[in-house]
Amino acid sequence: MSATNAAHCWDRRALGERDGWQIDSAAALEGDLDTLLNWAASQSASLATLDAAALELPGFDALAARTRVALGPQGPGVAWLRGFPAVSESAKLACLALGRRLGEPLDNYGHLYDVRDEGGSYFDKPIPVSQTRYTTSFHTDSARRETLPIIVGLMCLQDAVGGDNQIASAALVHERMCSEAPELAEHLYRDYVRDIVTPGTEPTHTALLANRFPVFQKRDGGAAITLRYMRYWIEKGAERAGIALERGDIEAMDWLDAAFADEAVHFRLHLEPGDLLFVDNRDIAHNRTPYEDLSGKHRHMVRLWLAAPLTP
Repeated sequence: MSATNAAHCWDRRALGERDGWQIDSAAALEGDLDTLLNWAASQSASLATLDAAALELPGFDALAARTRVALGPQGPGVAWLRGFPAVSESAKLACLALGRRLGEPLDNYGHLYDVRDEGGSYFDKPIPVSQTRYTTSFHTDSARRETLPIIVGLMCLQDAVGGDNQIASAALVHERMCSEAPELAEHLYRDYVRDIVTPGTEPTHTALLANRFPVFQKRDGGAAITLRYMRYWIEKGAERAGIALERGDIEAMDWLDAAFADEAVHFRLHLEPGDLLFVDNRDIAHNRTPYEDLSGKHRHMVRLWLAAPLTP
């Protein structure tokens, strides 16, 4: 059952010692930002018309190449870029210009999605956790069977008190689970119904039963695994569909959550304005700690989902 991409298999200390995934972007963007902003000023809908071929941006091209290596099969699956603009429209343009050089944006929530607290709770109604200030437990993005972002990007426009990002290698946790609790790992290769939370999608009983897939799947001929996991949507999906989770299912998810929560396993970072974090959403799990907004300043992130092969 064991499968892993060795380069994506790291713990907190190992990631901290890796080179190449923390990238200073300022120098690469210096000349291109003016070119990008001047182009955008001549467009009526610059974010909608911007693509990789819209204009020549050699600095962005070079930065995309470095990011692709960090995210690819020889890197850790994570890229933390600093030095982007923090002014909203400039930041969004720069984020999308780089993102389009890495892959094709998915538009389930729009090419760029504002992540900020809307005052609700995903415990009260099926809304994306990104619209709240609560923590989630470690997870990967998208609870919809047919939608799998390969790359997830998160840009900071305004940070807060708390709201730290935590990232962890699902490849490492999978290897340990297969070694230490193989009988529980087997449960996570089974299909689980997921609650349907994508805006505009009706969570009918038929749709719920169709929206089922495993937590762990092998890919690349068994050389790597894909994790698709957010425990709350599995539990809520089972409840809505009238399907009882087995004791082994609960124990397997307990084991998985505890493994990700281990401070020796996950890496913690705080995004500041102008920071941009990319992860391989297939085998890098992430979490966000709860937060409180600063006085007069509301935490504001921009999320980007990309479909792309991760080859440098």
